[in-house]
Amino acid sequence: MTTGSTQVTELRVHGVRWYLLSVVSLHCCLQNAVWAAFPPIAQSAKLVYDWTDSDINMSLIYGNIGTIVLLLPMIWIVFAKGMRTALLLSTFLTAIGTALKALPVGNNLNSWLIPIGLFLNGCGGAVTSVGATVLSETWFPPSQRATATVFYLVSAAVGGALVFIVGPAVVPEPIALCDNITWSKKSNCSEQNKSYINSHEVQEGLKVLNITECSLAVLLLISVIFHFPNKPLHPPSVTANTQRLGLREGARTAVREWRFWHLALCCAISTSVYASWLTTAEVVLHPFGISQKEAGWMSFSGAIGGTLFGMVLSRLSDIFHRKMKVIMMAMFSIATVFYLLFILMLIEVVPNEHWLFYFAYIAACVMTSGAQPLYYEIACENLFPVSEAVISGFLAFLLNVGSSLFLLVTLIPGIGTMWPNWAVFVTSLLSVVVLYLFKEEYRRLDIDLPVSQSEDSDPEHNRF
Repeated sequence: MTTGSTQVTELRVHGVRWYLLSVVSLHCCLQNAVWAAFPPIAQSAKLVYDWTDSDINMSLIYGNIGTIVLLLPMIWIVFAKGMRTALLLSTFLTAIGTALKALPVGNNLNSWLIPIGLFLNGCGGAVTSVGATVLSETWFPPSQRATATVFYLVSAAVGGALVFIVGPAVVPEPIALCDNITWSKKSNCSEQNKSYINSHEVQEGLKVLNITECSLAVLLLISVIFHFPNKPLHPPSVTANTQRLGLREGARTAVREWRFWHLALCCAISTSVYASWLTTAEVVLHPFGISQKEAGWMSFSGAIGGTLFGMVLSRLSDIFHRKMKVIMMAMFSIATVFYLLFILMLIEVVPNEHWLFYFAYIAACVMTSGAQPLYYEIACENLFPVSEAVISGFLAFLLNVGSSLFLLVTLIPGIGTMWPNWAVFVTSLLSVVVLYLFKEEYRRLDIDLPVSQSEDSDPEHNRF
């Protein structure tokens, strides 16, 4: 395998890279928040839209389908037209999708407009899947590359975390009466005998949430129109200026390499199961007496903790070169232990201490959320000179297919809500085993690292 031709040119980093990273990360955050908006307010959405648990899970599948449909075309757009065109299209689709959700129409029409809006928002998420490693490689030096990639990707976790707090804070949980007596989750009451004393407040809260999402999407679209160049005048590293394999040749090379499938299947299975499990936490935990608000705070704490921890891990990866595999294995091993402890408390094998229940759930989320974005970086290192757009796009395609299959299984009648907890435990354990068997390489670092070390003392090269 050849790495193509490399031009001898001046290397320089540009301060505007942080603005670009902020814009794409905010879009990633918002897009994922829109995708995951309904599960944290499941009881409220079921009341207003007359939905069931299956409809809540389908709201996620609509977005996954949108991402899958536009993912392969988005790889070509990023590869041929650049990130500006890709992000313009993505922010436009997110703005249109959120506008359809926010239209003040009756429930019957909402049943059509909301799935279409979620589908378009999912299409807008395709650039998130493809662009993370492309942006970091194009604009950031080797000493900041993993940090930029992880920052971009964990912003999706921030969006997914915020909905667990913002959603229940804006949209109140329905207060039900059963024969004019306040209903308790532990008592039985038929739907015919239920009435809700705050249905108007719930409906108004949903309107506010939808309009806020749309407003933010429009602002991000304007930001991209205002300024978002494809690439800098001077590359930040040697490999940023190195010719990648063509789109077709790169795709053929990737799918023919066992190294790609080794990482891709592990990444897709574990990440898709975890993301779906975390997003549907309210539905999964509701039968165990966990309220909508309580489940939201648990998932929010885990996701935000994972975001901050992910930034720490990415800096460690940038400082301690060629240690990504070791870092990821350690994190997934710890997460697996906490998943098992959490499950044992759910099935009452271990005494369910309130603080320990929270700690096990949040700690597992922190370890998993922090480690998973490094899959993208280690895959790009091992498959160079295949384009980062191709690698990230393929990984995201498999991830969304896996997530959709997971959510489709939840629609099987009578399957229950315990199996997702076992699934996330098994896939976390699988990640440890697969990573242990994987023999990693760092092809980009082998080219960039000597250059970056020799230029560390150059103030122009290290300029903020």
